[in-house]
Amino acid sequence: MADDFRAARAEVPRIVHTVQGPVEYAERGHGEAILMIHGSQGGWDQGLVAGEYLRVNGFQIIAPSRPGYLGTPLSTGRTFAQQGDALAALLDALGIDRIMVIATSGGGPAGYELAARHGDRVSKLVQVDAVCLTDRGPSRLAQMAARDFPVQGVLWLLRHATRPTLTALLRSFGTYTRHDASEIAAMIAAVPGRTAWLEATLAASLGVARRRQGLKNDFTGSGTPAPLERITCPTLIVHGRRDKVVPPAHAEHAHAHITGSELYWMDGSHLAFALEAADTAPAYVANWLHDSG
Repeated sequence: MADDFRAARAEVPRIVHTVQGPVEYAERGHGEAILMIHGSQGGWDQGLVAGEYLRVNGFQIIAPSRPGYLGTPLSTGRTFAQQGDALAALLDALGIDRIMVIATSGGGPAGYELAARHGDRVSKLVQVDAVCLTDRGPSRLAQMAARDFPVQGVLWLLRHATRPTLTALLRSFGTYTRHDASEIAAMIAAVPGRTAWLEATLAASLGVARRRQGLKNDFTGSGTPAPLERITCPTLIVHGRRDKVVPPAHAEHAHAHITGSELYWMDGSHLAFALEAADTAPAYVANWLHDSG
């Protein structure tokens, strides 16, 4: 799997000029298309890494860089509503009428806005540990983590001291006791390659200078949550019960305001999708995309 993640990050992005402005994107795989919206401190590279489990399940991943990240200028969409419009404009430029959409973490607001403002373009929506309540601002942990030095340090530690590093990460990103975090870290560390997804995600977050405008803009936020009541497509909300970065209240709010939505809880932290629940949650999402609607 590590080789697949490296191949995803080695893809060559393109820039298309839309009515909203330039949008950078990369694509990988064949099959039914999924628009993968990356989180904070991301870009097309993080999007492709996040969607790799779906590519191997027969989907094509289209991963844009949100405004302010890598090759997409901030002027393409400063507010989350404008980012939703920019994503719809990208679909126009690519000749795509409707598409499945997955958003993660800080990319949540753009995904919600796309589905609310352009409902005819989104066939299914999945939100993973996603921000919904944009008027609350980022957590202190999120702001501290959004720097190259901590990411580089964690990458080194994961490769050289896996269990203690995982214990510290689980406690930082989730509401764990030291004992519980240590036990879970031991189980994760015992599986060869289990941290490859996390390592690839972190590697796709480096180069903060080219992501700084988007990151700062995410942390500023639009101040107004998306009009969730306008979302009518099948919606799956996946969230960690122990998430400290994006608290569970975000998922609960979205579920309460999107008619017919499904809320799938992971018993884990903000890293659960790639770590604690990596054996179950990604498979659940892939099956849901195949079977729902």
